[in-house]
Amino acid sequence: MVPMFRWAPWFALVLAAFSLVLLLGFEDTLFVALFGLVCALVIGFMEPVAVWWRFTSDEMISRTVVGSADARSFRMAVGNAVREDIAWEELPGWTETRQGFVLETLDEGAASLSVPHRAFASDEDLTSFRSLLEEHIGPAK
Repeated sequence: MVPMFRWAPWFALVLAAFSLVLLLGFEDTLFVALFGLVCALVIGFMEPVAVWWRFTSDEMISRTVVGSADARSFRMAVGNAVREDIAWEELPGWTETRQGFVLETLDEGAASLSVPHRAFASDEDLTSFRSLLEEHIGPAK
């Protein structure tokens, strides 16, 4: 969904620009140009509305995930509905990106866990989590 959300407004803008060129620069293209402008509006608003709808309509997606980690395991909880306790041995690798940490699972890359940097209250917490990862999983990939 992220690539669609990222590129749909740009595609809509280019389509609107071409439609305006047709509308203003050529005769007998009124219907084609108006159709292009209407399609550009639909495309431009379709993805943001879809993302908003998905996050507001699904109770689990819109809830805050709470996590903690210690020498024994990495834990996540979404309210009282989902609680996950993952032993460090179940996480074969990890990577740090500009936005956060990506923890690999034993599912051969089919699933991964994302821990954004903004999830940490301080730089010390972030450094402590990085140290736990290095100690129990190994160096970042």
